[in-house]
Amino acid sequence: MFKALRTIPVILDIVKDIQELCPNAWLINFTNPAGMVTQAIFDYTTYKNVIGLCNVPIEMQFSIAKLLDVAVERITLELQGLNHHNFVTKVLLDDKDITADLLNMYLDSEMGTTMQNIVSIPFSKELIASIKAIPNDYLNYYINTAEQLEKQQTAYKNHELRAELVREIEEKLFEIYKNLDIDYKPEELEKRGGAHYSDAACSLITSIYNDTGDIQYVNTLNGKAVSNMDPSDVLECACYITKDGPKPLPIGKFDPKLLGTIRTIKAFELMTSEAAVTGNQALAIAALALNPLIPSEKIAHEVFADLLEAHQEFLPNFK
Repeated sequence: MFKALRTIPVILDIVKDIQELCPNAWLINFTNPAGMVTQAIFDYTTYKNVIGLCNVPIEMQFSIAKLLDVAVERITLELQGLNHHNFVTKVLLDDKDITADLLNMYLDSEMGTTMQNIVSIPFSKELIASIKAIPNDYLNYYINTAEQLEKQQTAYKNHELRAELVREIEEKLFEIYKNLDIDYKPEELEKRGGAHYSDAACSLITSIYNDTGDIQYVNTLNGKAVSNMDPSDVLECACYITKDGPKPLPIGKFDPKLLGTIRTIKAFELMTSEAAVTGNQALAIAALALNPLIPSEKIAHEVFADLLEAHQEFLPNFK
């Protein structure tokens, strides 16, 4: 939430510059929370040439291809959900549905976590067998909340939090990149997370420019692709990429077993985006209180007050 509150006003200001200086340009946004930032641009500006991009879907695509020992171009995914909150519900190999086989591999523990920046706890066989889908690793926070909290509290006590590790890695990387002649990939970059971002970015830019119509995974407006989500909702989904932007592949309806958690987080995103633009503290606290990670409204008030104090310098809308 607080990254969104800091970032959305800045991105909206950048959009004003784009509309003035290069109104036909495409804004391809990596900035987290990518889905929420993309939603805010669609909801609070008239600018429509925006695409949110994340490495999680392409990382899952690469991981599945590696597991099957096939070229990544042969794998196509169906996603149901939002940025950092979606499920792989179908996998095609050369247009052949291999979802059942892949789920069996997952159940046989042949397929595990792919994200370096998450302490992932394997999802139970019962869960996977019941929902018939593969959650992305970030859903660990919602499905294994108590265990994740315990691990993070231990990491906090031992000064081993992810943020502390990233700060050390980035200090080393900035030193390395002071050498303008560097022509290799530093090993520290492998530890930073965000694998395949360059693949995702270059593929998207190339496909827009060349109007290729190939399938990629981006954050964009639902439109008519998913009938049990609002047309104005930004989803993270498989899209044909054209010179006119992404065209979501129609998938009918989100699975009822997955729909509840997706709609809850979408409501949280919409409330947070509005709060970021308006500076409405009450709305932000209400959004926190409705998020499954917050156990009570009292804690929502406390968390918001503490974080507002810590981030006040970067939250001019909340003065």
